[in-house]
Amino acid sequence: MKSKSEIMKIIRQLEDHIADDFEAQDLDFKQWNDRCREENVKKMIRYAVCMANGGGGSVVFGVADRIKGLENVLKGVPLDVDIPELQKRIAENTVPSLTPSFEEIFYNNHSIRLLIMNISPDTSPYTMLDGTATIRKGKECLPCKLTDEEE
Repeated sequence: MKSKSEIMKIIRQLEDHIADDFEAQDLDFKQWNDRCREENVKKMIRYAVCMANGGGGSVVFGVADRIKGLENVLKGVPLDVDIPELQKRIAENTVPSLTPSFEEIFYNNHSIRLLIMNISPDTSPYTMLDGTATIRKGKECLPCKLTDEEE
C-alpha cells in the first residue's frame, strides 16, 4: 500500500509520464466514469477484491490513463461522492466483507478531488457476491480460482 505522500509525489510526475508507468503490484490508477456512477462502484468492488487477494494496495480514482500533463490527466471524482456510502457498498458486495479505507487529495483550489482506496492485506481469499474472484499480479487483476477447500 502506498502512502498519501508517495502517491502525491507520483502524481506530480504525471506532467511528463503516464499513470501506467507507475502502476505496480500495489498501485493502480482509474478514471472516474462521469456517465454512470454505478459503474464506478462496481469497479471499486472488483479492485477491492483484486487488491485484497494480491496482498493489499491502493487504487487512485480520478486519474486518466495514457495521458501526460496534469491539466489533462487529473479528471477527478465528483465532490458529492460519499465515502461512507462507498465503504458500505463494497462491504455489502464482498465475501468475506471487505471495508477499504479512503483518503482524498485535492488539486486546483479544491476543484479536483482524487480518491485513494486503500486495501489492507489479509489472509482470507475474497470474492464478489457472485463468487467471482480476481487477484493482483503485477499491473493486472487476473481471474483466480479458489481451491475446493476454500470454496
